[in-house]
Amino acid sequence: MINLDIQGFQELQDELMKELNALKSDKVVTIGIHEEAGNFESGDITMAGLGATHEFGADIKHPGGTSYGYASKAAADRDEVRFLKGGAGYMVLGVTQPHDINIPARPWLEPGVESATPEVLATIQDGMDEGKTMDQILEAVGVVAEGAVKVYMTELKTPPNAASTIRKKGSSNPLIDKGAMRQSVTHKVSGEKVTEGLE
Repeated sequence: MINLDIQGFQELQDELMKELNALKSDKVVTIGIHEEAGNFESGDITMAGLGATHEFGADIKHPGGTSYGYASKAAADRDEVRFLKGGAGYMVLGVTQPHDINIPARPWLEPGVESATPEVLATIQDGMDEGKTMDQILEAVGVVAEGAVKVYMTELKTPPNAASTIRKKGSSNPLIDKGAMRQSVTHKVSGEKVTEGLE
């Protein structure tokens, strides 16, 4: 019987590696948005790139050229200015100049996996007690950690979206719009060397 008391993500990784080494396996389980997820719907960025942008934050140099103004007469009466898609609207007031956009970091992967620590360790322990193969244990760990990350993403509240973003997507959850990024989070058991992302 193994009794483990782990505090934090790095300690979890170290303990998992110790268990894997003890069982003489060259395989690992990775959690996150894998290359196979492809591009985000706009096609301008991969799903993995989108995930990294949210995990670490980003500064984007916007070229400008976006029209803004009143979408309708009622909006004009309320003095409610918005960006106008394709310049269409009741009244265009102007066009944005080149500017910087700061996307704040909203870590979801590392803390999401860390939130699964107790259940992951119990899964390893149970798998070893039941005589499961390393592939079976890693698969079970992947399922647990993937689920925990998705729950963490769903429940994340800070830093909040800007009011304009909330109006546009109709939700205050900073990581969830249509759910495409969350759905792209998967786990993979592989013998391949991890070359990118959080190991």
